[in-house]
Amino acid sequence: MTFFTRSLRAKPVTILALLALFLLAGCGSSGSSTTSTGSTTPKGTLIVGSKLDIEAQLLGRMYTLLLTKAGYTVTPKLALGQTPVLDAAIKSSAIDIYPEFTATGLSQINAKSSYDPQKDYDTVKAAYKKFNVTWLDYSPLNDGYGLCTSQAQADKMGFKTFSDVAAKVSQLTLATQSDGITYIDGLKPTYGFTTANFKAVKKVDYSIGFSALKSGDANIAECYTTDGSVTAQGNIFLTDDKKGFPEFHPAPLVRDAILSKYPDIKDVLNKLAPLLTTDVSIQLQKQVTDKKNGGTSISQAVKEVATQFLKDKSLL
Repeated sequence: MTFFTRSLRAKPVTILALLALFLLAGCGSSGSSTTSTGSTTPKGTLIVGSKLDIEAQLLGRMYTLLLTKAGYTVTPKLALGQTPVLDAAIKSSAIDIYPEFTATGLSQINAKSSYDPQKDYDTVKAAYKKFNVTWLDYSPLNDGYGLCTSQAQADKMGFKTFSDVAAKVSQLTLATQSDGITYIDGLKPTYGFTTANFKAVKKVDYSIGFSALKSGDANIAECYTTDGSVTAQGNIFLTDDKKGFPEFHPAPLVRDAILSKYPDIKDVLNKLAPLLTTDVSIQLQKQVTDKKNGGTSISQAVKEVATQFLKDKSLL
């Protein structure tokens, strides 16, 4: 699969410049305005955005499809950019709705995780009131940080859990993206180690971490919990047995002005929330990747997979 770094920070000038470029030039859109077809009485117009990764595009496309069925004319701006671009876009009213993750929301307000998903959600929901943005219901799907190793390494070292890693951390080499370091360092209160306790740390791009596992250059790699390619490459997820990583649960972010004008948006999108689990995300991303490998464009593959999922759940 194709995955993208979870960039949480960028220079403000760069963010605004990128935002203007995307919106004025129409870049980041995965299709033109979708005319309402599910309601006999047309409602208002909405702009739905998403980040670059496949999972975010799937969520954004599902929002678009559900809102279109409900009678709205929706302009999708999928794959618009990373967190800073989407954050700036919704706060400036350049977009109306986009999927965000709870732990990412905490980073945006410089808050630490409570390691309780409901409390973290309540924190970001309350904090975003000052931005005139509402968090709708969050999903059980957890696209968070994880630690992975090869099956061969797990068998050799007896690794199954983070606690197993903690017992031998000084003997191990870690491969991680730079954005994963903060979260791994955050494991200290729970497991007693940080990146400084590893024998060595290799700062690499996400995909390179798996190559390092395969070659033996690393014993442990940072990974994402909804990355289906982890097991496909012969690796395993280690169990976060003491819940040391914060959880990343997606929810639709909606501008208050839009929600006040069209309150039914809440009911339309909240129906989707309980259906989105970690396993579902892995399966849907794999379907998109399979279609892409068969010659379908990513945007079209995302649309087809999202549409079929909603039909299967009787939401379309």
